[in-house]
Amino acid sequence: MGLNGDAMTTRPSSASAISGYLAFIAALMLAVIVSRESVAYSSAIVGLLAMSLPALVAWLYADSIAWTGLEHIGRIVRWVVGVVAAAPSFTGFILTVWGFSRLAVFLILLQIPLWYLAIGLASFYREELDSEPNSDA
Repeated sequence: MGLNGDAMTTRPSSASAISGYLAFIAALMLAVIVSRESVAYSSAIVGLLAMSLPALVAWLYADSIAWTGLEHIGRIVRWVVGVVAAAPSFTGFILTVWGFSRLAVFLILLQIPLWYLAIGLASFYREELDSEPNSDA
């Protein structure tokens, strides 16, 4: 509840999601380093994950900057930094899973468009509900 007793309608910060992803990638990289003999492609995986760490930190920074008057530029910068951060880390994650189960990689890649559609539909319906006039007045 908010200060006035009304329900809070703030959206979650993307910084917490990026921070969680950064922690996951760092932990995955350390796990691969520790068990390098038993993980296929361990040097490539560590290289990809290590390459993504500075970009993930830059993504956090770019997301925290107030782009007042430069909102369009800010969206472009966040998108580019996000792609540079996510592409090698996701590739390293998929390569790690590939070493253990090719079926799991197939299922992970199959889930991506399904989750994208589910989240898009939920967002669409939320916007529809938010745009309806309040009939309580």
